[in-house]
Amino acid sequence: MIAREERVPRSLRRFALPIGIALLAFVILVPLTSTDAAQQAGLPLLADKLWFRIATTVAMFVVMASAWNIIGGLTGYASFGNVAFFGIGAYTVGVLVSSRGWPFPLALIVAPVTATVFALIVGIPLLRLRGHYFAVATLGIGVAVGEVVNNLAPLGASTGLFLPIVRSDLLFFYLMLGAAALAVCSTWLILRTRFGYGLLAIRENEEAAKIIGVNTNLYKVAAFCIAAALTGLAGGIFAQWNSFINQENVFAISDNVQMILMAVVGGAGTVLGPVAGAISLELIIQTLAGGGSKAVYSQIGLGVLLAVCVIFIPRGVIDFFGGQSRLSLRYLRQTLRETSA
Repeated sequence: MIAREERVPRSLRRFALPIGIALLAFVILVPLTSTDAAQQAGLPLLADKLWFRIATTVAMFVVMASAWNIIGGLTGYASFGNVAFFGIGAYTVGVLVSSRGWPFPLALIVAPVTATVFALIVGIPLLRLRGHYFAVATLGIGVAVGEVVNNLAPLGASTGLFLPIVRSDLLFFYLMLGAAALAVCSTWLILRTRFGYGLLAIRENEEAAKIIGVNTNLYKVAAFCIAAALTGLAGGIFAQWNSFINQENVFAISDNVQMILMAVVGGAGTVLGPVAGAISLELIIQTLAGGGSKAVYSQIGLGVLLAVCVIFIPRGVIDFFGGQSRLSLRYLRQTLRETSA
């Protein structure tokens, strides 16, 4: 039987619900202080435009990291092409809204469907590959889709697509927050079903999973499609929020790497790991953001942080709070002794 991946210290469990409710109330209510009614009532402004943009970006990466976690963390298939689903969702909304005149809510419903259909088509052959073969193949798909979009005139080609501007930071914050909640809840539900146990079995030993009756091909494709749907949803919201999309901002491989790092640093295979990773890494990125030498220092800082996490807390930030990182420290000391002998 496969042990559950979530490790939460007993001392924290009793406080989990009240802390969660308090944080949720804070995230939902604080943005409301920016509304005209709140300002006319004399309430202090607790969330400005910069706060909205950072918070919405964090929520977006929570969706993307949690979605990747389903196929990469739970199933053990490290996909480097999930950004293709993000771009497909974004371009679905972009084309339907700007070229077809569809209302944004209706176009947003179609975005995850389009991404899921694409994932189903490419997932059936791709998921027959394993390890680095699968990783390289998905990377190729992500790059190829971006290049195709960049050369199709109906999709704006290299110019990109412009969408009608919707001036409501509050709206897109709540939309992305809702998508993040959906992604986290999806992971939580998956881990408590037969399907979730099947994915964990595939990750640990795919051949053994087949022997015990797991339909590995079906389970892998289903996980791939769920990840695609969630990522496509985030892409659709981003398209209308940003009001402009092109190959560079919705098919960026750097975004794919970032979502993987967030899941790994936070704790791949856990429910809250991608959330912790997205919040911590995105805040660090925003803090170190800048041009010139500052951008170089930002990259160096991220590299050092990732190296520290991999060495000291290889199972992620969530596992660190469970006290498991001591094993890594002991292993590090032993390794240093052996190499110095």
